[in-house]
Amino acid sequence: MHNNSARAYRPDVDGLRSIAIISVVLFHAGLRPFSGGFVGVDIFFVISGYLITGHIYSDVLKSEFSFAKFYVRRARRILPALFFVLSASFLIGFLLLSPGEFKKFSLSAVAAMFGISNIYYWFSSDYFSPAADQMPMLMTWSLGVEEQFYMVFPWVILFLNRFFKRGILPAIATLVVLSFIFSVVALKIDPAFTFYLLPSRAWELGIGGGLAVMEIKGVRFEQGKKAVVNGIAFIGAILIAAPIFIYNDSTPFPGASALLPVLGSALIIASPGSFVALALGSRPLVFIGLVSYSWYLWHWPLLSFASVSSVWPLQQSAALIIVSISFILAVLTYYLVEKPFRRPGISNGRTLWRYATALVIFTLPFALAVVMAGVPQRFGPQVAMIEKVISTRESCLVSYGAASPASGAGCQPGGDAGPAIALIGDSHAAALAPGLRAVAQERGYQLYVFTKSSCPPLTGATRYMPNHPAHAAECAAYNARVMDLLRGNGAIKKVILAGYWSAPMREAETGSRYIHPGANGAEQPEEANGPTLESALASQISQLREMNKDVVLLQDVPLFNFNPVRVGLQRAIPLRSTFGTWLDGDRDLTPHDAPMKAVVNFNDPVRDIVTRVAEKSPPGVTLVDPFGALCPQARCRFSTADGAPLFTDNQHLSTVGSALTARAVLSADNENKMRTTSFETRPMVTGAAESNHAPVR
Repeated sequence: MHNNSARAYRPDVDGLRSIAIISVVLFHAGLRPFSGGFVGVDIFFVISGYLITGHIYSDVLKSEFSFAKFYVRRARRILPALFFVLSASFLIGFLLLSPGEFKKFSLSAVAAMFGISNIYYWFSSDYFSPAADQMPMLMTWSLGVEEQFYMVFPWVILFLNRFFKRGILPAIATLVVLSFIFSVVALKIDPAFTFYLLPSRAWELGIGGGLAVMEIKGVRFEQGKKAVVNGIAFIGAILIAAPIFIYNDSTPFPGASALLPVLGSALIIASPGSFVALALGSRPLVFIGLVSYSWYLWHWPLLSFASVSSVWPLQQSAALIIVSISFILAVLTYYLVEKPFRRPGISNGRTLWRYATALVIFTLPFALAVVMAGVPQRFGPQVAMIEKVISTRESCLVSYGAASPASGAGCQPGGDAGPAIALIGDSHAAALAPGLRAVAQERGYQLYVFTKSSCPPLTGATRYMPNHPAHAAECAAYNARVMDLLRGNGAIKKVILAGYWSAPMREAETGSRYIHPGANGAEQPEEANGPTLESALASQISQLREMNKDVVLLQDVPLFNFNPVRVGLQRAIPLRSTFGTWLDGDRDLTPHDAPMKAVVNFNDPVRDIVTRVAEKSPPGVTLVDPFGALCPQARCRFSTADGAPLFTDNQHLSTVGSALTARAVLSADNENKMRTTSFETRPMVTGAAESNHAPVR
């Protein structure tokens, strides 16, 4: 080690920025080799902690630190390009987004400008949140983490320098370790909190900050020992490259998994004389690093707007064209916006006031769009009708974290009004509830609705989800309570079992599994999903029949490989239609239906499992297949003749679709049977109704 307090420009750090942005952009563009490219954000955190802490600590040691000076520097670095990209995105969104989408976009943009978008996305995320590619401002979550860090960290440095000057490095190291431990523990409790919020991310910036303090104190690797420096840098490069190419969406993150890219970045930054630093300092990589902030800002909104406009998942070729365009825009933004606004001008105090004024001015149109509910006047009544249909949510669906059924009158009506029906299941069951409620009311029945997100209606099995670690136990407890309620309610004569039966199989790559209550989901093999479902479903039916409850077992609704709601919106919004047509091409869609090849669960083996369980069940069990009502003549309908959507996304029925399907589930020919208390001779019925022609499988 040797002492050298001088801090010169590090081209290799800009080169490291280029690795970070390239990995993030190519991950978002869908290139398979970059399946872990999201770790580029963690590389950015380390770099930011290193550079910004260096400025803070240098000024503190020279007694020149000023909060006004510091925040002016941050404002000049962050705000001009952000304002520019947000303004362009506002114009695109105004022409492209439906009122509901535009309102959410505008709200997220306001959160981004005030540095709290990470909190916004954490707070607003739930089961029915739009997919990530439908949120144009999602990339700003990381800016929120950084800005919140720099609202706190200067005070930490000032405090430590005053009272623990000799122990400042151990103090920072302690904070880093505590934050890391918190990240590891919190990931097992609340992954969304851990991903978005500062307490579980601070250690990444803190490691970079600790490096800066070490460097300023003169603690560096000995430049003369090239073999050691090169070896350390090479290890750092491996630690960065491995997660970029090995991690994927199912990798638990951040937690311990973030340690590799963070340590790798730290080792490279700590080895400025290495061959890795020499390579990173090449002019092409440095140039990409210089424009990386603008590229980060541009690439995601453009990809997101394309995804919103497209009916189908965005094709990789289109994604690569879009990120290439975003790079060109980033270069222009760097030279025309970023660089000019970084030049020192008037006093720090006046500059802060100007940026504060600009912040208010730029916020106004977004805030107005929120107040005006997304400005629905931009489009005709068709868009409003579609959004009204898809925005209705079933109030009896309890989400993650709940272990008891909803107790409102619409969920558990109570009283003594004759025979009742109970619907139990997950969100697919909840989507069917409005239609069933209407039919039940029409025929003089009460409807009990017991539904929980991602919770199949089984007591012999539950669903393990790595992204919701507590869910398996919650689901098991929920279903046990539902069975107790059914057992104690003699008015309930019929129980409808509905669910997204194939969910653990379709999401097996994420680690999702059917498991027995209390089992370790992480150890459950994927091939056990089918047998576990089959035995648990048979057991569930047997328990219900022992209670003398009639059972209606539902096959799942069609699951499309595109978003049917976007078909209607694409046709009703002019720019979206033009853009979407270029993105999608011809996929054999009409405005109202799709070919069976677009239904991914038509020949699903899980449907065979459900059928097999029903066939082996005792009398009093009915198998109903919604395909009969929704997919006549080898095509599946997703909207009515007047354009009302039958689905709210690619798998959940809308209220309109629920009304259509419910009459098949509660067929009129069994109405008299409902008014008896004995169901010993009820026949098995396969299909939705005799008048429906289910496609041949």
